[in-house]
Amino acid sequence: MITDNLNSARLLFTIPISIIAFIFLVIFYRRISIPNNPKPVILRRNKLSLIGASSIALLPACTLIGDYQWLTFSVMNIAFYAITTIEIDRYLYFIENKNRMYQIFVLKKKQRTELIKNKIIYEDLTRREIEVAVSILSNLSYKNIAKDLFIAESTVSKHASNIFKKTDVKNRTEFLKRFRKKTS
Repeated sequence: MITDNLNSARLLFTIPISIIAFIFLVIFYRRISIPNNPKPVILRRNKLSLIGASSIALLPACTLIGDYQWLTFSVMNIAFYAITTIEIDRYLYFIENKNRMYQIFVLKKKQRTELIKNKIIYEDLTRREIEVAVSILSNLSYKNIAKDLFIAESTVSKHASNIFKKTDVKNRTEFLKRFRKKTS
């Protein structure tokens, strides 16, 4: 209506959106290109996420090219199938590891009850910090805690640092001495 020309309107509408979409895509790629947790399932999901995000970013460019519905629908279908595959993969991963996760949840519930008795839970810890604290009290290494909680070892270390600050101890040894005393 403003330009009185369909081609000019298409250019004015799609070029800014395409630029924003591709900037997002570059940022997204940089964010996922070097994963903290390079397990096969994470790498597979990152690739599928990149395919889905790329397809969505291409949609404005498809509009710019012209009215080729077959091309637009193909790009949309690729995005849909990539996202669907990610969800199916997540579900299958959960099914494959449900017994292991269930064991962790049972252990955490049992240990959480003990933490309430020992008042560590009242130190304003987040749910994840409580899980890490319980694992530290179980004498697990940061590597094993990361594996059990499906997070990076550096994340466990950061949570541990926060736990030590919140519980007013300097390190793991002091933490164990302080909170193991209460269980004896």
